[in-house]
Amino acid sequence: MLTIRPASSAEAQDLAWIGLAAWEKAIRVWGEDADRLRENAKEAFYEFCTAHWPDILVGEWDGDLAGWGSCEKADDFITDLWVHPEFQGRGIGTVVLEAIEAGIRERGYPAARLDTHARNAGAIRLYKRLGYRVKAYFVTYSEPLDEDIDKVEMIREFYPGTEPVEPGIDEDGLYGI
Repeated sequence: MLTIRPASSAEAQDLAWIGLAAWEKAIRVWGEDADRLRENAKEAFYEFCTAHWPDILVGEWDGDLAGWGSCEKADDFITDLWVHPEFQGRGIGTVVLEAIEAGIRERGYPAARLDTHARNAGAIRLYKRLGYRVKAYFVTYSEPLDEDIDKVEMIREFYPGTEPVEPGIDEDGLYGI
């Protein structure tokens, strides 16, 4: 059984390990060297979870921490969504994301935004299935990883027609996976 609840400060290290495990699985799929980046990523996850635990929603599966997500600035931008590999495929990410989106709507925003690595096909497919579309492709410097990362920004309008649509960015096959 799945339960969604706010995180506690005592869970920061466990949440960081969940994030790290999910991140490592994702980047290995496209051939990235997780070993080379692990220490920086581990530190970044721990620092984030320690500093932002009040902004994290946790997904528990039968009492076990299984995943988490965050909208750290209480705006419309979802900064994190991670599900431990052992729990993936059970709908945990979807339910955590929906709970975060509910908070965004309650704060009066017409849409939710997020970004993900441009090669994270699994995440892009999930977000598209849940109503997101690719809005932009960009390259950004990741301070924790100390390298540039290709990313896509995705958006989900809660009330269609409230966000300007850029024709053709997704319809022409860009990330049409």
